[in-house]
This record gives sequence, C-alpha cells and structure tokens, in this order.
Amino acid sequence: MTEAAERPLWSRSATELVALLQAREVSSVELCRALIARADATEERVHAFVWRRREELLAEARAVDAARARGDALGPLAGLPVSIKENIDVEGTDATLGVRARVGKPASSDALAVRTIRDAGALVLGKTNVPQLLLAQETENAVYGTTPNPHDLGRSPGGSSGGEAAAIATGSSVCGLGTDIGGSIRVPAHFCGIFGLKPTVDRISLRGSNGAVPGQEIVRAQMGPMARTAADLALLMRALDPRQQALVDPAVPPLPPPDPDAVDLRGLRIGVYDDDGFLTPTASLRRAVQRAADALQAAGATLVPYRPIAAAELVYLWMGAVSADGGASMRRVLAGEPWSPQLQASSKILKMPALARVAAAKAMELRGESRLAELLRVLGAKDVMATWDIAAERTRLRRAELDAWQTLGLDAVLCPPHACPSMPLRTSGEMTLSLSNSFRWTFLNFPAGVGPVTRVRAEEAQRALAGLSPRAERIERQIAEVEAGAVGLPVGVQFVARPYREDVVIAGLQAIEAAVRADADFPLTPVEPKEPTP
Repeated sequence: MTEAAERPLWSRSATELVALLQAREVSSVELCRALIARADATEERVHAFVWRRREELLAEARAVDAARARGDALGPLAGLPVSIKENIDVEGTDATLGVRARVGKPASSDALAVRTIRDAGALVLGKTNVPQLLLAQETENAVYGTTPNPHDLGRSPGGSSGGEAAAIATGSSVCGLGTDIGGSIRVPAHFCGIFGLKPTVDRISLRGSNGAVPGQEIVRAQMGPMARTAADLALLMRALDPRQQALVDPAVPPLPPPDPDAVDLRGLRIGVYDDDGFLTPTASLRRAVQRAADALQAAGATLVPYRPIAAAELVYLWMGAVSADGGASMRRVLAGEPWSPQLQASSKILKMPALARVAAAKAMELRGESRLAELLRVLGAKDVMATWDIAAERTRLRRAELDAWQTLGLDAVLCPPHACPSMPLRTSGEMTLSLSNSFRWTFLNFPAGVGPVTRVRAEEAQRALAGLSPRAERIERQIAEVEAGAVGLPVGVQFVARPYREDVVIAGLQAIEAAVRADADFPLTPVEPKEPTP
C-alpha cells in the first residue's frame, strides 16, 4: 500500500477506494481484510451484521486482483466490498425480516439489484440487521438481537436499515443497499450521520426485496444506496443502471442512470421549510435546515419559502394504508411470535374492535391528544371501498404536490428528515408520528436523500424542555425529551426532487456536503463506538 492510502482503508469513501483499486495502489484483498478486521474490532459492541463473509470474500477479491493484474476489462465497482440489508435476497442466505419463522429458508438467487452490482464488480461483504417486520425506528429483533447507534450505544441507529447505517458509520462497511417505505433509509442516515437515498419507486428493481405486507401497494418500499459521502451515492446509482435491470424487470423504466455532475445548482429553484405544519422539529433540525439553505444559496440556487400541502392528512393516510388489513399480513408473517417491544403499542391498537378504537379516540381528544386520537381512528382493518378511497386520495395528493411545485417553479425542496435526533433504545414505539417528514415523500413518490450537516448543541438540549407549552401533547414532549439528552448526536437534512430526478437530489446533497464538511460540528464518520451517555 502506498502513501496515497496511509489512512485506514476502512475510513475512506467508496469513491476514494475505487480510484485506489483502479490505480492498483490498493488491492481488493487488502481492502477486504481491512474491513473484516474493523468489523472484528467493533461488532461485539455494534452488532450491525447478521451474516459476514470471510474466506469466500477473500477468494473473490484475489480473483479480482488477478484479473486487474492481467489487464482484463473490469466493472466500475471491481473489488469494492458492499453490505446488503437483511431483507434483500442474497443467494444462500435467509431474509428473515427479523422473524423466527423465516429462519432457515435461504434465497435461491440474488435480488436483481444485488446481481447488478455484482456484475459491476462489487463483492458482498455481508448482510446487516433490521427491526422485526422492518417496521420500527430501532433495529431489534428476536433472531439477531439489537443494533445500537455507534455515536451513542444507548441510542437507536434508526430503522429499518439501521444495521446498514451502523455498519457504514462505524467503518465496518463502506457502502451498501437499504430499503425505504416510510424513512427506512433516510432516518438511519440522519441518526447515524451518513448519506442515504430513497429513489423514485422502481428506479431500482425490487425483485428480491422482501417486506412484511406483500400486496400493499398504495405506498411502496424502494431500494436505495447508503454511504458516507454524496459522491458514493452517485457511484452506486451509476452501477445500478436501470437499463440493465429493465431487461429482466418490466417495472423498471429503462432510463439512463442519474448524472449529478450535469446538474447546475445556479439554475435551480429550491423550496425550503423547517416545519411541515404537523409536528415542529427540534431546534437542532431547524438549524441544520438553515445551514443547508445557506450552502445552497451560496452555490447559486434560488431559495423560495415553501409550505407543504396536507401535512397531517398525508401522515394519517400512510398509516391507514399500511394497516388496511388490520395487521393480518404481519400476524401471518410472525406465525405466533410475540411482537417486538417497538411494535407492541401498534399491535394493541390493531387488535382493538372498531368501536373500542372510536371510544379511545374520543377519550384522547378530550385529554388534548388530538394527534394520537386521529391515529387511533385511522389504524385498523378497512373494507375494499375505504381502501380504494385511500388510493384515490393518494393519487390526488401526488398531483396536488406537483401542481404546487409547478406554481412556484420548484426543482427541489429542502426540509427536515425527522422531528428529532436519535432517540434512546426502546423508546420509539409511541413516536411513530415523528416520521411525518419521511412518510411524506414515500407516500408522494418523490426521490429524497438525507445527508449529515451538524450535531446537537448543548444550548439546544438545555432549551428543549423549557420551551414546551403547558398544553403540549405527548408526542411533542417525547421529542423534546429526545433533544434534551442528545448533545453531540448527528443531525441531517432532507433534499427532495421531482420524480426520476435523483441526479438533482444527489447534486443538492453534494453542494451541502461541500459547504458543511469543514464546519466544527460536522458529524464526521466513521466513528469509534461510544458508550451510552449517562
């Protein structure tokens, strides 16, 4: 290894490593050994991986190095190890969704996206942990245990791609693939201080991606890349060429891969908001949005104040859609296994008879808990007509959102990814509504990315509870309590573009990153796992 690679290989970005591999300044075997050693040193504390490869990985790396030495034509990711979220098929491995009943049922082939990046030369490093059923803001299940946040081992790395985010933030992985139906890529990126992209649905094939509610297509999950830099997102998106995937998946439009380098920020009009009108984010998140807005303006973009449409309606429609079967699909997958701690509150609501939920909602309303009351009303089984009504309203709102962008001439929107920083472990079960800014862009099917900007400051934590109104609802108090104990934790922003304009999303994240990376409180990764904050 030359002086160009003196920093630990596990600390470098995927883009840097690909350049070193192509220049033959680093071998794939060296890189794989470095990542294996890094995971050996951190996994006892972080538990990001559920399955790791060693000898087989090194054999594949030797083959790549030999081919490169011969001068063979190689793919753009040749020799680069990547990690894969547990619910995505990798031949010969389980995709359990954190459920015991799915153990011992290995996939017979790779997911199409996995096959595509392997065709580009990537090597599969291993698979990363998920929450039970992929439906929590934490990463805990009875099969593989709990993955904490490496920035604070008493906090959540997010979910459901929490293991993936934790591995990348720790340096035991360089980059990888996650999935996102309500923030499952973007929330872990925000909590762990890395980058993540939820593309437009079907931009990357979902063949071989497994979920807990198959057939629910009012709001759909989407696979996407996760990494430590915005440039690395672009690297993976180029390798995941939709034209290649469209040959074997008719759902994928045969469009060229996005080219962020062709996007000129000086020609963009960007809407900005730090409060969607449903749930006000903490001070640290609002400050992050302002810092990112300053960066985009300095890069030449025109900023426009934006007020999101139907913020509350979108949240409850998302919840109503995914629970339209009354939880029957999830119970079928669980096959009698108890619900995880993070899902027990929702499971109890889903079991309630409709009249009992209506009565409970009225009681919550009288106690001043209007948000929780509405959640009780919308959860639960629905007949076909009610489900179709949700689908029709979703389509209307998608069009209304685009119409609003048209009226203002917007190319993109900058906003918070969440209502708060990473919460303590086993506290997220009653904080589902904190996901309103993530739910929004999955429901509307706009591509959205998240990148780190800053950390929670001491003065923000100190003011968090003091600023609460005496009439604050439970969710507002919970969010303030999270901020009060979150000093030093990463804070990200969300950047959203029109459907199929992932190039604009990545270009925006690159511009923000270029401006904030030198800031004193930028959350650099990878990090050494830190013991819980007292």
